[in-house]
Amino acid sequence: MDIRIDKSKLLRGLYLAHGIADRKSTMPILANVLIRSEGVDRISCAATDLKVTMVVTLPAKVEQEGGVTVGARQAFEIAKGLSGEEVHLRRTEHNWLEIRSGRAEFKVVGISERDYPKLPAVADAELSEVDPAVLSEMIGKTVFSISQDDTRPHLASVLFEADGENARMISTDGHRLSKFGKALAKGPKLASGVLIPRKGVAEIRRAIEGREAACEIGVHQGYFVLRADDMLLTVKLSEGQFPPYEQVIPKENDKIIVIEREILLDALRRVSIIASDKTWGIRLSLEKGSLAIEADNPDLGNAREKLDVEYKGSSLQIGFNARYFIDLLSEMASKNVRLELGEDLDPAVIRPADDSDYLGVVMPMRL
Repeated sequence: MDIRIDKSKLLRGLYLAHGIADRKSTMPILANVLIRSEGVDRISCAATDLKVTMVVTLPAKVEQEGGVTVGARQAFEIAKGLSGEEVHLRRTEHNWLEIRSGRAEFKVVGISERDYPKLPAVADAELSEVDPAVLSEMIGKTVFSISQDDTRPHLASVLFEADGENARMISTDGHRLSKFGKALAKGPKLASGVLIPRKGVAEIRRAIEGREAACEIGVHQGYFVLRADDMLLTVKLSEGQFPPYEQVIPKENDKIIVIEREILLDALRRVSIIASDKTWGIRLSLEKGSLAIEADNPDLGNAREKLDVEYKGSSLQIGFNARYFIDLLSEMASKNVRLELGEDLDPAVIRPADDSDYLGVVMPMRL
């Protein structure tokens, strides 16, 4: 293998690939990026952790075809620090990679490309063109409530549903739920929802970050597929049954207030300073004309802030994790939000007051 490539092109490919390479795997080769020629004028940079795979095809001058795998993080850091505009890549004996640019020269230990895992075959995937800004917004409004518990893959994923005209993402960690829907004209039409694992969701978002041109998405043989120009991302879908989320959303909460989002968000942030850094527990006290937010911490003290609201119903005291509300409110863009409460053991619903298809459900906690 003997290749010459523009530094900026190579750096982009290594940037996208190195985030996927798995340095903690028991298979050392998964920490590597696969660099190989694709004809006489292109190369590909690929990385996989066996669940998420990224392939970026880049223009290059291929003087001798071939491929090699080297440490993804090291290759990225080397390329980032090079001062020359062109990079010369050459595979030498024992699968070492020689990297030259300007007066700098590196020789990096590699592994044969023949030992690299087979990449998913998705060339025949049926893809639909979508606005990346819509896809990124859907992820941003649900990613924070994906479970961190990888032993429960159905919760450590986001549920993606699409009918060809509209799409939605739903996530829950068992303590809270986020649901966001958006019109996605000419988007994919799925017979049922699919589960995209947490790391895959993060890599989809990173791959389309700042992108303005359309991208393509679809589902093919157990993979979520994203194509954007010269980049192809495949995510192996999680198995399992997502909870029946519509049954989780309370329909009969009758204690309802509408409040300015920034006022509520700022008050929660202030009061939660005193809350336990483990539970983030705060108490909401709802009375006629007021909503009080309180925190008591035997190690730090207590805090209370009272907000004026239009409310004439019965009184209520209920505990919640303040962080769950802060995460939701931070992603809502409307000026006012609608807080729907039931009894002291009922989940709360919070949604934009403009009735957009975004809501969060937060389970109560005992204080």
